[in-house]
Amino acid sequence: MATVAPRPSLSRFFFEPIRGGALVACGLFVWLAGASYCHGYQYFLSGEERGPWSGSLTWSAIAVVPWFALFEWSKEPQGSRATRRPAILIALVLSIAALSIGLEYVVDFCVGDVTDRFGLLVMRRLPAIGVSVLLITLTRKAALRRPPNPATIELGTIAAAIDWVEAADNYVELHVDGRTVMRRMTMRDAARALAGHGFVRIHRRFLVNRDRIAGIVGTNGDRVVKLRCDTELPVGRAFAANLSRSA
Repeated sequence: MATVAPRPSLSRFFFEPIRGGALVACGLFVWLAGASYCHGYQYFLSGEERGPWSGSLTWSAIAVVPWFALFEWSKEPQGSRATRRPAILIALVLSIAALSIGLEYVVDFCVGDVTDRFGLLVMRRLPAIGVSVLLITLTRKAALRRPPNPATIELGTIAAAIDWVEAADNYVELHVDGRTVMRRMTMRDAARALAGHGFVRIHRRFLVNRDRIAGIVGTNGDRVVKLRCDTELPVGRAFAANLSRSA
């Protein structure tokens, strides 16, 4: 019997928090993109080079990276609950903007170059603010339209979508519409969660949705269950009586 591997989805990088090396790489990209924007801003504004890249990199770390951090935090459970409320999101945006502008004034004061006006400091941050708020809003709306993830919700709520469950060491494999979703739990826990939802234990490794059974072939130790999805699963001798009771 062939096991169907989970279908890869690039959307998970958009809906779910980025971890590890991917987070570092994305953070570096945003930082350098912000520095490039800052460096080119002065040139397009006055036709003159801004100066050393160190200033642009510092500005990006202060004025751009915090918005990337806000977007990533909004994908965490706590952040998602907070940013779904417009009042809290607005308060977060204003707080981060105020802190960012205050830090820039401190940096400029330390280098003896306090010349930027407040309005200009705000305008320089508008692209990053707009992009982050737009991404948070779109991500939230898209997440509400996404079907639930079988790996995270209670089995009983998605029982009708599961074809069969297969034991895999300390995990179980949920076979859902041609996909295989791994879930850390025992077969006994899975059977308990799906009790009363039309599932029958046919083998120590298999738990089958009775509505998916197309037929039973063979006798005794050679008996197999044929599913409507053209999959055949063996029937254990100790569980053969379950099929008779479920008929």
